[in-house]
Amino acid sequence: MIDSLIIQSAKKHIELSSRAKDADFFCSSRDVFQARLDSFIQKSKKYLESALIGEVGNNTFDHNWVYSEGEMRGAYFNLNFMDKYVVLADYGRGIKESLSSVIKLSTDVEAVETGFTKQISGRTPEQRGNGLKFVAETSVDKLWSLYYQTGNGSCSIFDGKIDFLQTGDFWTGCLAIFDFKWEM
Repeated sequence: MIDSLIIQSAKKHIELSSRAKDADFFCSSRDVFQARLDSFIQKSKKYLESALIGEVGNNTFDHNWVYSEGEMRGAYFNLNFMDKYVVLADYGRGIKESLSSVIKLSTDVEAVETGFTKQISGRTPEQRGNGLKFVAETSVDKLWSLYYQTGNGSCSIFDGKIDFLQTGDFWTGCLAIFDFKWEM
């Protein structure tokens, strides 16, 4: 399980790195993100894990094309957080706002659950929307751990089980922490 100390530590590191636009972790565009992911794939040969990372990371650029003035653009991408975790984050619209163009959602928890369990996309009329569902099903099947937060809604996958909960804090955009249980 990805515990609260890891989550809080990741949030602090993301804030510091993203505000400084640290070139080691901050991807200002999809091209930068994809180049880093491609390099990881070539070195590691971890294709399935890379597919999950790609799904979450690409959502940053696919669903966050609308920004308010002053909002952070781009994504945080760390393949080796604390020598164990893969962490991705953005400061975009979040799942609730993204899906609100196609479905009425009352809470961030409802939005997270919908995103991870249904075939749905905020990019209508495109026939898409299996990305987060694929991430959840694969993580459950492989017994990988995932913590995902948007707004005050979260998805936690551990030991083949998935839970959707309301958090005690708010994350603008989306945050994902993977534990693929590999040796770095």
